[in-house]
Amino acid sequence: MHLELIKGRYYADVASRFDQPDIAHLFVKDAEIPGPLRERLGHMDLILSYVSDSDRIFSHNLNTSKARCIVHYDPFPADDEGAHMVDHFLQSLDSLGIASNDNIPKIFLNEEDIRCGGDFVKDRIAGSKRMLVAIHPGSGSRQKCWSVERFAALINWLNLELQARVVMVSGPADQGILERLKSGGNDDFIIADHLPLSKLAAVIKRCNLFIGNDSGVTHLAAALGIHTIALFGPTDPKVWGPRGESVKILYQKAHCSPCRAEVRRDCLTQRCLENIPIEDVMREVRLKN
Repeated sequence: MHLELIKGRYYADVASRFDQPDIAHLFVKDAEIPGPLRERLGHMDLILSYVSDSDRIFSHNLNTSKARCIVHYDPFPADDEGAHMVDHFLQSLDSLGIASNDNIPKIFLNEEDIRCGGDFVKDRIAGSKRMLVAIHPGSGSRQKCWSVERFAALINWLNLELQARVVMVSGPADQGILERLKSGGNDDFIIADHLPLSKLAAVIKRCNLFIGNDSGVTHLAAALGIHTIALFGPTDPKVWGPRGESVKILYQKAHCSPCRAEVRRDCLTQRCLENIPIEDVMREVRLKN
């Protein structure tokens, strides 16, 4: 799914899914690597592997491919490292003598993406010059989500006070949240539902502002360069926060935050997220309006 954001969009000429059947052999201990796969890997000048591989099975099998240069790198920093994930990944290039002066992720859209984004907005908000705000109230983990009630109040304020139009981003993990927003009688928004990432990126790019939790969509918005308000609670924004000159992270640290995933799953209070009042979000919206 993520490959469509890099293929033909500045970063890669060709992309191949990692879950292909022949790749599975690399994860099997003492596996016999198929000839075609071994030959394909052997023609590569450089392989950067960011596979979590504590038992070293994948690394061992990949090393037999005869690629000219293979770099194995742990995708997760040590708990005591405290490095931002972007900086952590950039460090993998040190052994190759490659320096990077840009640690702000960027997403580049192609002409087809831009046209799709324009058509989406034109078909649903024809002729409107009102402020367009994209909101993603969900996340991959419900424990990282600001309350639905506060999102509902925020949408109502955007509609009534700022006469803004809201684009509600929704994916497979967000249906419960979307239904709760609708059941509260607050459905004055346009739904961008289950869009391919490239099209979703193009729609978000057409917006004046994005508001969301700690989620992949929030990082996508930040990488597109639009004004982004990110709401953080149980995770550490120093490690996981989106970057960019137009990004504002709202984070009110509680005594127990940031917390580990296993602790987060059993949390009933979400005090860290409750510490972010709606007034703080409204103030940031006004500053970016």
